[in-house]
Amino acid sequence: MNVRLAWSAALAALFVSGCAARSSQLPGLEMRFYESPADGVAKKRIHEEFTLNATLLGDASLRYLRPSELLKAAETGSGQGDPQKLMRAARTLVPGEGVVLLGTVRSAASGGGSANLAIYSLALACEKTNLDQPGDLRGCKGYVLRVTRTWPAEVYAIQEATVSLIAEGGTAHGRIRAKSEPGAFKAELEGEFAASIVELSSSDALGSDSAR
Repeated sequence: MNVRLAWSAALAALFVSGCAARSSQLPGLEMRFYESPADGVAKKRIHEEFTLNATLLGDASLRYLRPSELLKAAETGSGQGDPQKLMRAARTLVPGEGVVLLGTVRSAASGGGSANLAIYSLALACEKTNLDQPGDLRGCKGYVLRVTRTWPAEVYAIQEATVSLIAEGGTAHGRIRAKSEPGAFKAELEGEFAASIVELSSSDALGSDSAR
């Protein structure tokens, strides 16, 4: 098996298991989405408040850092984008020296049903830090996605993010405030979250194929 593929598969399994293990009684996070016409006042399009399932991964980085890279990875043979491919690309990690914060949540609009389902995904690649100590994540770059069953999806590059953490064994309690880059559409995040902490050393991630 390809080493990078094996490592990505292991990370995906850890991410999913971390999400499933957490209780629904988590702190709240707000996401606000705006339309910002060049000649008018910004208008709020969507305001969501929910609990965010999150995972903090050490010794990792995001494979794609810019919206243009994500959208390219989500292209199909016909030139259209695929929501599932986009979500996979947003969760694709590579070995690194930093910390990655991944979070995802599903939210149904009024009326319920799968047709109204939207998936929100947050991915930030930050500088290396000791996840066993309280402090801030610095130098965070990444994106937030809003994905529905139909294309196009919404991808926002995170311009600035303030993330504070208090570690408690294998978990952490955090607070985040983030804004996307200026544009015709923008996103803002603010609130608290709880996360599982996963530490993967480079030697483990890049071990021989025979060990898997």
